[in-house]
Amino acid sequence: MMENREVNGMKSGCKRRIELPDEILAEIVARLPFRSVTRFKAVCKGWRSLIESTYFRRLFVFAHQKSSSSWSLMCGTFGWSVQEMAGFYGCKRYGLPRRLGSYIPPHGLVDKYKIIACADGLVLLRTVTKGEAFIVGSPVLRQWVQLPPHPWKGISSSVEVTGLVTRVEDSVVLEYKVVCMDNELGLEVESLIFEIYSSVTGRWTRKEVRCPRLIVSLSYQRCLSLNKMLHWLDNHYRSRSNVGAIVAYDFYAADDQQQCRVIPFPDQKACFRRAYTTSGGFLIYIDYINKIHLLLRLWRLEEYTSDSGRWQLTQEINLTSFGCDHRYFPVAMHPSETHIIYMGNPDKALVSIDLKTHKLTLHTKSSAYRDTMVYHYLRTVYLSVNAGFDHDVFYTPQFTLPTWMGSVPRAPSI
Repeated sequence: MMENREVNGMKSGCKRRIELPDEILAEIVARLPFRSVTRFKAVCKGWRSLIESTYFRRLFVFAHQKSSSSWSLMCGTFGWSVQEMAGFYGCKRYGLPRRLGSYIPPHGLVDKYKIIACADGLVLLRTVTKGEAFIVGSPVLRQWVQLPPHPWKGISSSVEVTGLVTRVEDSVVLEYKVVCMDNELGLEVESLIFEIYSSVTGRWTRKEVRCPRLIVSLSYQRCLSLNKMLHWLDNHYRSRSNVGAIVAYDFYAADDQQQCRVIPFPDQKACFRRAYTTSGGFLIYIDYINKIHLLLRLWRLEEYTSDSGRWQLTQEINLTSFGCDHRYFPVAMHPSETHIIYMGNPDKALVSIDLKTHKLTLHTKSSAYRDTMVYHYLRTVYLSVNAGFDHDVFYTPQFTLPTWMGSVPRAPSI
């Protein structure tokens, strides 16, 4: 039942020709796309109070629980220039009129901003003109928050901005943290030094975390945000039977002793074309043995708590029946549909494969495709793999929207 203050707010703030119970009106509006719902907020204070209430948000999430969310696969390197490779925006949940990637401000070497990271509908930008500054915002809502200056700027040239991590509860992004990492300790380290900005306190703090194993060479620009954690690649990690590892850190856990994990990949040798991504709320690792059998394997990280984590093999498929050959390589998974994988090819470029229906779909059909960043990005990936860098693990960023978009969190002082 709607709270009394919300019902009273509706009655006092709006005049209606047809008198309907407020609960019925809320049920009707909650079935509209989010883009339409936001317009109702401007009608009157009563509508705004209703739409921003927990009651209405839960109605909206329930009404659209079977609707897919909007998402994009971004190619390129965060911190330089990126472009949307594939995506979906025509969902009933949001009703967006154009590609999700088109909402992100212009970025790149000659533009004002560089994209650093994204998580749960938020984007972290760094300005590249008139001094460095960090900005966090929602491109779809057009809400932006400029963060206070980094206190270590100008003191240490080894500080690298690496990721954005969120805390989501009841479909709402309650807070976020911007994470920089100090790599002054060199390539082989036993601890990580973070500089962290919190949207709750509005301050930067410095923190050193011990790692359970030696980290050989951390890839700062391939940072993946998932479930309150940031994940990095250590491509040069070696153990008796594994090549490469995931370094994961929980920025919201209470027990510091159990937060940092070094989780080796489940490979037995480094002769694969490999990628890591997310799908269905899990971290997914993909390897493609394309020397003889064209065997695709999907691994899901089930837990972080043991010394080396626990990987579950979820799919093992021979891709010959899909029409694939040795020139294909894994790119990413569909963010929510765990049976759809995206593969790259130097000629056909990006294709999606439905592992249930065995359907292969070409996503780059334009005659001008060879002039795009997508073509050059995938071509570069293929050439590096073909040159013998089979130990590398590729990462394609996903920009996805949550089930509900609230206002961008900000500290009281901002």
